[in-house]
Parts: sequence; C-alpha cells; structure tokens
Amino acid sequence: MKSWIKGKLSLIYLLWAVFILLAGLLLVEKTKFVQPTFYYTEQIQAAQLMKSSLEAIKEERLKRAILVDVGLDPNQTGIIGEEYTQLTTTLGNLEAKRTSSNPAFAALLVKYFKEANLKKGDAIAIGASGSFPGLILATLSAVKALELKPLLIYSIGSSEYGANIPEFTFIPMLDSLNKRNILPYHLLAISMGGYLDQAQGMFYPDSREIIEKIAQDSGTHFINIGSIEENIQYRMQFYKKAADDRPIKAFVNIGGATPNYGDTPASITYPNGLVTNGPKIPGYPDRGLIFEYQNLGVPIVHLLNIRDLAVKNGLPIDPIPLPEIGE
Repeated sequence: MKSWIKGKLSLIYLLWAVFILLAGLLLVEKTKFVQPTFYYTEQIQAAQLMKSSLEAIKEERLKRAILVDVGLDPNQTGIIGEEYTQLTTTLGNLEAKRTSSNPAFAALLVKYFKEANLKKGDAIAIGASGSFPGLILATLSAVKALELKPLLIYSIGSSEYGANIPEFTFIPMLDSLNKRNILPYHLLAISMGGYLDQAQGMFYPDSREIIEKIAQDSGTHFINIGSIEENIQYRMQFYKKAADDRPIKAFVNIGGATPNYGDTPASITYPNGLVTNGPKIPGYPDRGLIFEYQNLGVPIVHLLNIRDLAVKNGLPIDPIPLPEIGE
C-alpha cells in the first residue's frame, strides 16, 4: 500500500524548532515578575499576626500541660484538637483543620475584606463555631491589619479536631492573645453550638452540661434560645446594638453553627469565600444569618469548605511545614 506521506521533516528544522522553544521559555522566565496587590503590606501584616497568635497559643497550651499531639498536629500549631471529646458535635476532616492553620488564610481574608470595600472603622459581624479556630485567628488578624471593628459571637461546639478540648476552647486561646496584646479583642457573646445551637445530638451524655458550664464560666453574654428562628433574629439585633446602630458592613461565617449557616437545603450549597451576589434566598425563617444579611445587601464571607477555598486561591493542602510568610 502506498504511503500518502511524500517526504520527511528535515532534522535541521526540528533542531531549530527546539532552539526557538527553549529560547522562548528562557525569555519568559527572565522577564516574568510578580505584581503585588495594593494591599500587600496589610496581607503580610495579617499573616504575621496569625503566625504570632499560633506561637502564643501553643505556648499557652503547653503551660496548661495540654500536650500537642505531633501525629495530629505535625506543624505544632497548638490549635488542632482531638477526635472525640464532650465538645465534638460532628465528624470533621483533619486535613482541612491543618490546612486552615496556614497564616496565608489571614492574607486571604484581607483580600476578601478589600474586595468587599471595607474601610477603617467598619463594623463586621462574625459568627463562628469552634470547628476552625485557625480561621477565627485569620479573620481577627485581617481585622487588626485593616483596623476594622469585629463583633464576634462564638459557639462552643466543634467538629472533630477543632477547638474541642474542654479545658482549651477558643475562649482561653483568645484570652491569651489579649494578655499579650497580639489580638486585643473579646467575644461579644457565646452559645452552646451543636444542633439547633442547643448541644443536641452530641457523642457524650454529659456534653450539654459541660458546654453550659464553659459558657457560664466565660463571663460572656450567653445566648441560650431554644427556637432557632428566634435565635437568628436575636443575634441580628444583638449585632446591631453592639455596632451602636451603625451599619454592619460584612458578615463572616466560620464553620457550620446553625444560627449562622441555617438549617435549610440551600445552606449546603452556599458558595465559599466572598459572596456579593449570592444565590436565591429561601423563604424559611431558619435560613440562617448568611441569608439574612445577604437579603440586606451585606457582603458575606463564607468559610466552610476548606479544600475548595485553598484550591481556588492557590493555597497548599495540608502543608508540612507551613509555608513562609508571603509565599
């Protein structure tokens, strides 16, 4: 059978093609540059604050004779909890918890806040469970770098490997940072967390009793409302009062606490990261603060699916060791 190919490509042309390709790659490598964002300085500052916070929390943890399990926390951040304790509400992903301990997340929060057009002195409402203490640190570090006013309501319950050690919740973590003047903030209020914010469906029968005691001993305003719909509305009014009736400029949800995240199918598909043009708002009273504030036209920062957040923003998954600041 005759071949349709009438000739062969000369070797000299192949060599020239390879030469041009290599020369082009070299030119790209030599001329490429990184263009910093106009808020790069604040991003670096926030990341450094988070790094300092982790170091201080680890020191406080060891001072309390609560050992750091290097198998669970190879970077020895001090914020990785245990699998099951009386504060564990749901299953959790250890890889996600370790990924969220990267100080680069503080730089990411600066990016979100800048894109939401937040200005110095703006009040932001923050609703956080104990599931991701790293992301609370990231948020507060960005807040300090940008000189915002944080209004933080904390739910004690945590998924696996979060701030679920009864003797070392985020409450003493934040206290230790206050004493060192690293992050000079206080909790606005506290709640139990868990299903319907009432510590229901926990793994241990004494969980609710222990969580109630932690809340009461904290000396912080305790939100203990049986109806989730009333709980949501109460929080909105509480935030408003704490902001001195100034407008709330953003709402940050960290984790899956019911009043913040809601108890509807729409909550599950809510987009990660900064949301300024959110999905259709469900017409249910238990739709959560993410939808309540979206309905008011307030930007939402939703921090829950950590792998998705990391991949979308070029951050490493479960890095060991943690990257250097600014990488």
